[in-house]
Amino acid sequence: MSDERFLTRPLSVVLDFVRFGAALLVAVGHAVQLGLYHGWFPFGVRMQHYCVIVFFVLSGLVISTSVLGGRSNLPRYAVARISRILPVAIPSLIFSTLAAYLLAGPSPVRMDNSPEDALAVTRQLLAPLTFISAWPGVAGPVWNPPYWSLCYEVWYYAIFALAAFLRGWLRVIAVIVGCAAAGGAILLLMPVWLFGVALTHTPAARRLPLAAAPFLLAAAVWMALALFEIDRETLNPLLKAWWPGDAEWSQWALSDLFMGVVMTTALAGVRPLANRLAKPVMRLETAAKTLAGFSFTLYLFHWPLIQLLRSWGIEAGRSFPVFAALVGLIVLSCAAISLLTERSRRSCGAGWRSAFPVPLRRLLPSRPRRRA
Repeated sequence: MSDERFLTRPLSVVLDFVRFGAALLVAVGHAVQLGLYHGWFPFGVRMQHYCVIVFFVLSGLVISTSVLGGRSNLPRYAVARISRILPVAIPSLIFSTLAAYLLAGPSPVRMDNSPEDALAVTRQLLAPLTFISAWPGVAGPVWNPPYWSLCYEVWYYAIFALAAFLRGWLRVIAVIVGCAAAGGAILLLMPVWLFGVALTHTPAARRLPLAAAPFLLAAAVWMALALFEIDRETLNPLLKAWWPGDAEWSQWALSDLFMGVVMTTALAGVRPLANRLAKPVMRLETAAKTLAGFSFTLYLFHWPLIQLLRSWGIEAGRSFPVFAALVGLIVLSCAAISLLTERSRRSCGAGWRSAFPVPLRRLLPSRPRRRA
């Protein structure tokens, strides 16, 4: 298995569990942050933020793998991305708006900068739908802040596609224009996404011997612990000192780059172990796909669900069992919602295919690829 592509089937199963685990940790962290639980909790907001960095590295890895070998093209790529993102993104924005204005209980929980008129509400919906809400000065989705990372990823998808599928000067010009349109704040975190891309093009990462895996994993753990010692006191103030504008969601970019290195190192170490344990790992494939199958929905819907619980006065206080039950309710609700969002991507993909002329449909996939 040493000379095949980096993302092998056993590693893909492992990463499905990682994807769900990261989405779950984000939901748990935000539940504590929003006051659903007031008991002891060992992590702060950095936990859920670094989980997003895990998503970015995985996204770059999966997207790059999907275009290896010349089996994809720009129309296929575009349809696969559109049919994967919009069926979850649009319902999440609609649900967030309903949760804030129509479904909220007697004690609605509003963000400090919640819009107060119809024009502001419209702006809050249009900016995320066009994935420009992460631009400096453009109002983000105040009812669903986790949406910021999707806005970042969409720009990375677009820039990567321009670089991968265009040729010559057209590619150079298109990439420059794409980077300029994305803006500096979004580009600050693009190297993290490119770490995943780099894994697919690094022969040494595919040929790593099994004996080296424990050392890489130990190094990743050590670097992660070191990161929590230097990010707040050293790395984050350093960025603020030299970055000229508003970094928006990239205000921890230097720490995030460090975390990207941690995740990349961990992936390189996990791969030979997953391949060595391929048989037992593959027995977990169904469970992994089931959990990963609604991780995107869990990520985009947990915030408004938490806000809804709070608006109806439902909180766990300091009771950890009650908190665990409420988190379980949120996870199960997202699993049910995913039947209308993530599970509908096949029909969405078919709908997008029908919008193209017949000659172009032959270039498009009958099934959208799995999301990064």
